[in-house]
Amino acid sequence: MRTSPRKIGLLGGITWHSTLEYERLIHEGVAEALPGQTADLLIRHYNFGDIAETQAAGDWDALGALFAADAQWLVAGGAEAILICANTMHIVAPAVEDAVDVPVIHMIDETAKAITAAGLDTVALLGTGFTMRMPFYRDRMARHGVTTVVPDEPDLQAIHDLVYTELARGLVTPAGRELARRVTSETLARGAQGVIAGCTEIPMVLTAEDVDVPYF
Repeated sequence: MRTSPRKIGLLGGITWHSTLEYERLIHEGVAEALPGQTADLLIRHYNFGDIAETQAAGDWDALGALFAADAQWLVAGGAEAILICANTMHIVAPAVEDAVDVPVIHMIDETAKAITAAGLDTVALLGTGFTMRMPFYRDRMARHGVTTVVPDEPDLQAIHDLVYTELARGLVTPAGRELARRVTSETLARGAQGVIAGCTEIPMVLTAEDVDVPYF
């Protein structure tokens, strides 16, 4: 049985709000498992403006190369595992996995495990437009037997805009909360049994207390 935490390398947030949330949760988990200890973390945080601009340009190869190089840098610093602290940036997870010889903790896999453990097979997915539209998320979930349901347009775009224009800047408004609740309710009505907060900023406007189904 281990008596000290493993050293984990974290890749970005991509916003600082979400990076802090990952750090908090990891520290709490280590403290629970190993009383008196805190997490041993190496962190590569990014300028959200640069990342968002490259995402909008669709240059995922450049982002994959960046994240792969930074993962190698974290491993060189002693990281025993890598965690990509962003749902959307799991688009480049294969590039990161190919670049390092330590485990890459895959957020989609871990979420799918939690969903199937809860006995569910169909869930609503809220996140960025990239996460909701592109196949990387739904296809990875499907490997685990989980179907994802995303909002219809124009609500899907409205959620994306909420993340990038408000939540990424730390702006939380009653209108943003109402949008997230309404869109979630309408998406759940299409047969979803639970909801994935598939962007770390989503809990800023939608929490487990806002829904009557399992929340991941």
